[in-house]
Amino acid sequence: MFQSRKRKALEPTIKQIRVDLSNNYKDNAIENLKRLKQETEAAISAGELKPKEVEELKGLIEHFETDMKNFKRTY
Repeated sequence: MFQSRKRKALEPTIKQIRVDLSNNYKDNAIENLKRLKQETEAAISAGELKPKEVEELKGLIEHFETDMKNFKRTY
């Protein structure tokens, strides 16, 4: 599947969240998820993502939120 430029631009943030989760960097994961959600919503509002990409990103965000639902700030 060909990805839009905006979807490719979101990839580093998605990868960083995965790294944060695998290393148990809770605070970083929470911050990066917040950034991913904001960037995704902005891209949706601007019409920069294909419908399939929107669906995929929303599912990914939901998955991350489920993984982080019991995280609390450590500071």
